[in-house]
Amino acid sequence: MSSPVDDGVRRIGENIRTARRARGISLEALAGLVGRSKSWLSKIENGRMRLDKRTDIAALAEALEVSADYLLGQPAPEIRPNHPNHPNYNLARLQRVLMDAGPGDPPDVPARSVEVLRTVLQEVDTALRRVEYGTMTRLLPDLIGELYVHTATSPEPARSKALKLLILACGSGAAIMFRHLGEVNLAYISGERAQQAAELLGDPVWRGAAAFGRAHARGSANKPRPLMITPRIADEVEPHIGDDRFAHQVHGMLRLSAALARQIQGDHDGAADQAGEAARLAEPLGDAPDAFEMFGVANVGVWRTSLAVEAGRPGEALKYADKVDSRALSSHTRRAVLLMEKARAHAMLDRDADAVRELRKAERLSPIRVHNDPLIKELVADMLGRSGGSDLRGLAWRMGLI
Repeated sequence: MSSPVDDGVRRIGENIRTARRARGISLEALAGLVGRSKSWLSKIENGRMRLDKRTDIAALAEALEVSADYLLGQPAPEIRPNHPNHPNYNLARLQRVLMDAGPGDPPDVPARSVEVLRTVLQEVDTALRRVEYGTMTRLLPDLIGELYVHTATSPEPARSKALKLLILACGSGAAIMFRHLGEVNLAYISGERAQQAAELLGDPVWRGAAAFGRAHARGSANKPRPLMITPRIADEVEPHIGDDRFAHQVHGMLRLSAALARQIQGDHDGAADQAGEAARLAEPLGDAPDAFEMFGVANVGVWRTSLAVEAGRPGEALKYADKVDSRALSSHTRRAVLLMEKARAHAMLDRDADAVRELRKAERLSPIRVHNDPLIKELVADMLGRSGGSDLRGLAWRMGLI
């Protein structure tokens, strides 16, 4: 039976086979290197089984001496201006200000007051939560450039205020948007700019906030060092949190990142401990719409759902998901991620119809987040090979798979 997936869209297994043959490694040898059977790897390469765990992807990437981004087909395909749900955002101005200037090397532009720029950043944050990337690409270039001016030329306290805004604009704004758009290199640069600002500020909590942005600038299956050291970063931030609400939120998000790092290493108990600590931190904070990275009870539930999926425990994942009050998630994207993880869990239980239903709901909330996620693309391509239905084929078409 021929695959319904268009020849122009490569499955993860095809990328693994190409890398394996380029390295001159046999199926049996590669399977042995990652602790799997030859038949398992053969099914992956031939598209008869999907690869949906970051742990396995990371192990294969290490054995083949390639990046996980390559195996996942990242950066994402060019966003097609005439394809439904794939508007052609112009990233040139934002790319220029990130690559040609910096916190210590500002552009030659006039700068509005720090308080005015704070309100602009609030607009950016609102746009991110509503998946309005056009608004973000319009506002971010001037915002970041003018914050550079203040960090390089303004006296205190304006300079420190500008550095904090810059950490959020780059690490929690631009970097996340670029990840959603599949522009992983620009996401990494944004994270670096946030880190530079944090070093200039010299505050350990804000260093932690910047570290979170850097940790998630690249796909976690790459085992990027900024992600893998988050357990240590969280430990370093903990003595400085005091009774400051923002500091508790930063610490909590670092604990969740540490849980993901442990999970990717195959340390399920360590991941559970870190996630449990995050849940303990979230309980007294509740769910504040303006929290750093939406740290709160609901978002912890989303992360625990994802961690359970990654651990291969779909039933446990769905139990976590059912406890999440999605109304408390002030971001379309986080609601979409919850639905995406539920879809992955249903697929693990061979409930394709339920998986498609969850993905369609996620797509309505954040189409680009769904369409550019490599694991979701792999899942949809896999379901196409064994299932039918107009809903699945329509989703696949909108993702560029057929």
